Amino acid sequence: MPKSRKFPNDRIPLFDNGAAGLEATEVPPNPRSEGGREDGWTTVYTSEDTLVAEETRGLGDVELEVLNREGAHRRHGDGASQCDKRQQSDGLDGAGPRNKREYSWAWLCTPRLPCAKPSAPPPFFYLHTPVSWALAAVMGLQHALAMMGGIVTTPILVSGPDYLRLSTDDVLYMISAGLIVSGLTSFIQIRAVEWRGWQLGTGLVSVMGTSFTFIPIVQVAAQFLMQEETSKRCEWDGDCEDAWAGVSGPFKGISKAGVTNAGQCSVHGFCKHSGREAYGAFLGTAMLCSLLELLLSCTPARLMRKAFPPIVSGVCVLLIGVGLTGTGFKYWGGGAACAESANRRKMEYHGPDLPGNVTGALYPSESPCRFGACDPPDGKFVGVCRYTGPAYDVADNVTKGDLTTCEAFSSPPGVAPYATDPMASWILCGSNGEVTLPFGSPQYLTLGASVFGFLLLVELVGSPFMRNCNLILALAAGFLIASTSRYITPDGDSQRYVVLDALSATPPFLFLWARRFPLAVYPPLIPPMLICFVITAVETIGDITASAEASRVVTYGSELAKRIQGGLLADGVNSFLACSVFSLPNTTISQNAAVISLTRCANRRAGYCCCIWLILVGILAKTAALINSIPKAVVGGMTTFLFVNVAVSGISILAMDKLDRRRRFILAGALGVGIGVAIVPAWATNALWPAIGAGTGSGAGAGPEGGVQVESKLVQLLRNSAKITLSTPYCIGTIIALVLNAVLPQDTAEEEEPEHEHDADTEAQALPTRTPTADPQFQRDHARDHARDRDRDRDRDREADMDGDEHAGVDDRDTAEC
Repeated sequence: MPKSRKFPNDRIPLFDNGAAGLEATEVPPNPRSEGGREDGWTTVYTSEDTLVAEETRGLGDVELEVLNREGAHRRHGDGASQCDKRQQSDGLDGAGPRNKREYSWAWLCTPRLPCAKPSAPPPFFYLHTPVSWALAAVMGLQHALAMMGGIVTTPILVSGPDYLRLSTDDVLYMISAGLIVSGLTSFIQIRAVEWRGWQLGTGLVSVMGTSFTFIPIVQVAAQFLMQEETSKRCEWDGDCEDAWAGVSGPFKGISKAGVTNAGQCSVHGFCKHSGREAYGAFLGTAMLCSLLELLLSCTPARLMRKAFPPIVSGVCVLLIGVGLTGTGFKYWGGGAACAESANRRKMEYHGPDLPGNVTGALYPSESPCRFGACDPPDGKFVGVCRYTGPAYDVADNVTKGDLTTCEAFSSPPGVAPYATDPMASWILCGSNGEVTLPFGSPQYLTLGASVFGFLLLVELVGSPFMRNCNLILALAAGFLIASTSRYITPDGDSQRYVVLDALSATPPFLFLWARRFPLAVYPPLIPPMLICFVITAVETIGDITASAEASRVVTYGSELAKRIQGGLLADGVNSFLACSVFSLPNTTISQNAAVISLTRCANRRAGYCCCIWLILVGILAKTAALINSIPKAVVGGMTTFLFVNVAVSGISILAMDKLDRRRRFILAGALGVGIGVAIVPAWATNALWPAIGAGTGSGAGAGPEGGVQVESKLVQLLRNSAKITLSTPYCIGTIIALVLNAVLPQDTAEEEEPEHEHDADTEAQALPTRTPTADPQFQRDHARDHARDRDRDRDRDREADMDGDEHAGVDDRDTAEC
């Protein structure tokens, strides 16, 4: 007696049940489907050696999976020809061991050599195709390594001495927490929990990680908040207990009030915000603004795409990449702080030492700053030059000469250059181990270039496994080169680029909430933060669609809409959870779609293994310490390539639409201001909205003496909000693109360019891709095949009409319409 079993549509197993004969059983339609026989019905055929699961995906599109011990397969239903093609392409054609779903490890690990014969690719492992845990662990490792480079470098870029000036312990926690949170939030996204018609998660291998979109916001928060005064009074820097950490020297990465926080006590007697407070204000504001993404999850995806078409979202993503590329380039040259001060010069003039006591007016000084002439206590020239008078040494009976130190953009009269090269900056880059050199030194550039060179090598000859993990492998290669290199100073001393002395003092494990930051809401950050979450929501829609295409599941209709709704909801919830454990907000990572396509494994078990890998690496605190010891020049080389890919993604989004006159005007207006602000940020921050009075204190009694009016707290917040929005490239660019897209009318037919006959390649470029983050080669091949099929059907109709065969013409046109 033949056996038949019923299975839900989303869980169709492939196994041998030992039954004889063949019987078909229809199960009710999946509640996620749109109903009807064309969508949602599943037919399960069982026999002694074969189980065939046939799931209709709508109007003849049938997915057929076969597991046959003997290597034979069966075809049933109207979709047999399509299934046959899919089986042949996936290796299920009855030949070889791949029919048993054995993975081709030789294909995964074989380098791509010019003269070597390429190995046959493995079969495609669908969402619910059974896979072993060993295979899932290797596939999950590839996902983890592909995203790990971006997760670990983001905290390094924002927390170090160039921006937040956090202590080493805080930096290590941010790195570890980022990895742990990525694993936990990815599990929520992959698991897809349903409750009362709502779904949390996509149910696909949609991994999550720290978003690069938030990096400019953190940098701006550090720039503005760490220059604002709090209500805490101080007499000197030692009174500011929550101190800035040291940026170089023996106190680098150590927070010690009165030692490492010079200037934190303002001239008005109030402590400025610490980096911990600035980071806490960013996290609190992000938690508030993440509620917007929860609301956006209730908005249909088509309305989101209509409100933010490619001309708007593409501009935003492109400007994010442009701005971040500048940050990566600064680190490549040695560091952000020394890069921004590269045009500053330090000049010193030493007066001669004279016998006896000839101090005061008796000393024949030739300094232009003699008697403090160049050392005014206030005004626009304050701090330009500093004069130290002669001092009498009683023991040696010698008067030490005076010292004039000037910071200028050109050599003052009578002052000799301090550095051997007068064009070298006196502010040295000190985030590269023991080596401190001017920005753009050849040693730094070579370290960053080694990362680029390794990326090129992997792309040329690397195996699929290496190409999936190229970023983290290139970072490891640069770290290895830096750790084995030494810089020899002019005095003959040997300095290390990698210092691992603190590794032994790091605890073995690190867990969430091990470090805490003071959460707050900073109103000036709300407008750019809202734009940030809207753009991440639009990107998430594209990432989910790309993952669905790479996983070969439904990419249209209610099934995809359900996954997008669950993905957006999980994006907002996970960002809130990430900030609650003091980690940066999370969003879906687009790289995993390419990993799925390249590894040909979309099984969720691989996603679960990816989560386990991320959590395990995050718990190991010494791993975070090792990552934090990577020289900034190496990090800059890797992040430059990573951030340029963000800009390329923006260009691919813009290429989805035809570039007519209207879209060209929108691009010119938005990119003109956005790129300009990225190059010259002082355009919007220097004198556009100057503060009233000299005081900026927020505490009682703050402000200059003498009755000078000081602007109110509300005016300060409005001014800072405007400056933050205008000085952030993607914020001002997105706003301009939104406004122009709303007010500019559509071009009429007469204004549009005349249409021409397009060949297959032209159509492949003009056809809107289903998602900008999908595999570009897959998009081009899909578009080219679509254009070729259309041209073939059109030529067939034309030939039929020329032959005068009316019936044939009708049949062919019907076929083309189908």
